[in-house]
Amino acid sequence: MKLNFRLLFSMYLLVLNILFSCTSQAEPLSVNVANMTFHGIYDNQAVVLKNGEWSGTPFVKGGASRSRVGLINNFTFSGDLSGDGIEERVVFLWESSGGSGNRVYIAVLASHDGQIINQATYLLGDRVQLQKGSVKDGIIELNVIQAGKDDAACCPTNTILRSWSLSNNQLIENKALFLGILSLSDLENTLWLLSHMSRDEKIPKNINISMNINAGKVSGRSACNRYFAGIKTGEMSGDIVIGQPAGTRMACPDDIMKLENHYLDALSKVIKYSFLNGQLALTWKDKEVIHTMLFSDSEVTSQ
Repeated sequence: MKLNFRLLFSMYLLVLNILFSCTSQAEPLSVNVANMTFHGIYDNQAVVLKNGEWSGTPFVKGGASRSRVGLINNFTFSGDLSGDGIEERVVFLWESSGGSGNRVYIAVLASHDGQIINQATYLLGDRVQLQKGSVKDGIIELNVIQAGKDDAACCPTNTILRSWSLSNNQLIENKALFLGILSLSDLENTLWLLSHMSRDEKIPKNINISMNINAGKVSGRSACNRYFAGIKTGEMSGDIVIGQPAGTRMACPDDIMKLENHYLDALSKVIKYSFLNGQLALTWKDKEVIHTMLFSDSEVTSQ
């Protein structure tokens, strides 16, 4: 059962990644980013996005299975990589050729003759989880979670700091730094702000639902009240158990109280944590239906 659930969870994250990428709003670099041409994903074939997506021809005539590529819209940053005083933009793409695989690419966009072009593209790997990234002193730094030698591809546990330099229109990767095995400590010392209860349930901007994890406890604001609960890891890396939350008992309008109760109920049903395109993803299970809450780092959101 554990192996079956891990495969199901891997497929679920793949679909979730595609769906959230397609519905997010890109940070602006150019109005043409979602319709740009990208190179370096397939041999001798450019990928021309249309509204952030590209689909190849079916593998079997008349079949539905085909290669797909999409822009990861909600994870991007910029900085001067070439030392010319002009910032390049770093974006990410997903690629799927059927099955449970979900390859992630990093791509550099640069201005050339007044147009934005794809200057360099680099394969990060299969089902790599993007945690956070930036450009520092002309170097791309990216915190990721990826599979170690003993990990199943669906369930990576290694937290890695990877970095690249841009040289002659190519990304040159530097030596990766192993930071440790994924644990609750990777979630601590951050104020997480809820953005989605599930893919189709985005939190209104005027609602404040937050989460802070520290020393085996989770706390925060649940739309109206303050709450707290115990949190512990499960049998496998990425598994967590959150106790039934308790908190203050202030009264708020019915719609806010309804959302608060919904959030606290979901929190007590969380079974896994992971990272999805720079956001903390808490997967919760209601009966046999799997949902995922997404939280943004408050420091990144405020920038």
